[in-house]
Amino acid sequence: MELGGEGHLHEALMTGGRMGERIQMLVTVKAYPNPSVKYVESSCVAGIRTDVSPPEWIRLYPVPFRDLETDKQFKKYQFVNLEVTSGSDVRPESLSPNNDSIQLGDWVNTKRAWAERRRYVDPLLVDSLCWIKRQEKLDGTSLGVFRPDEIVDFTWKETVQPEVSQAASDQSSLLTPWKSPLEQPKYIFRYRFRCAEPHCPTHHITLVDWEVQQAFRRNRAHYGEAEGLVKLKEKFFGEMCGPGKDTMFYVGNMFQRHNIFMILGVFWPPTPTGG
Repeated sequence: MELGGEGHLHEALMTGGRMGERIQMLVTVKAYPNPSVKYVESSCVAGIRTDVSPPEWIRLYPVPFRDLETDKQFKKYQFVNLEVTSGSDVRPESLSPNNDSIQLGDWVNTKRAWAERRRYVDPLLVDSLCWIKRQEKLDGTSLGVFRPDEIVDFTWKETVQPEVSQAASDQSSLLTPWKSPLEQPKYIFRYRFRCAEPHCPTHHITLVDWEVQQAFRRNRAHYGEAEGLVKLKEKFFGEMCGPGKDTMFYVGNMFQRHNIFMILGVFWPPTPTGG
């Protein structure tokens, strides 16, 4: 069961003087919050719009996730019903959310080898990141999911955050003193992989999933920084990309540099058996 209610959710409405609509989506990725002088702190959220046929990708921005009321804070693989409008982002999948309108629906579990999640993800699977990049040049495609042919490595690099990020984080702390300060990522994490295309150049791209930064902080607190990084690789490479996993990557491109794609999240169900 998804969100209950009144049938299809293509309900036209006026939001802030602009024509919008109410939609339903299954959240598949949440990027790590990005400090912003304009929005203070916001996340990019993407998933599968399920109130249209066939289902299609959708991106929501800005989502001030840590500032949302508790009954509006959704999980990955949870259905969400909300009002959206078009915004300044010209990418075809992008919409601007009315965060006050969020209603939470059911969470999709991983029972029966992730069968219910696969029911939504598998129909959107494409051949490769190479294919997605070519498609972006044709029609602006900016989101996708694919199965890499070979995942070669999981790496990290220490990073220095730009001053604007720290300034935005400081601003957020002043405006919302009840909320813990947003810790800027100390490391950039990347996957190196090859697509199932004969001329794939091999990709080495950044993973921006909120989960990897949260996992690193937990590991660091428990094991210390050096061992925490080792444990992180054991999870995100050894387990999630290991034998017996049908690993896929969710990817999306950058707002201002459409030719640059990032990994938004990892989908890692068990490898299907029996055929």
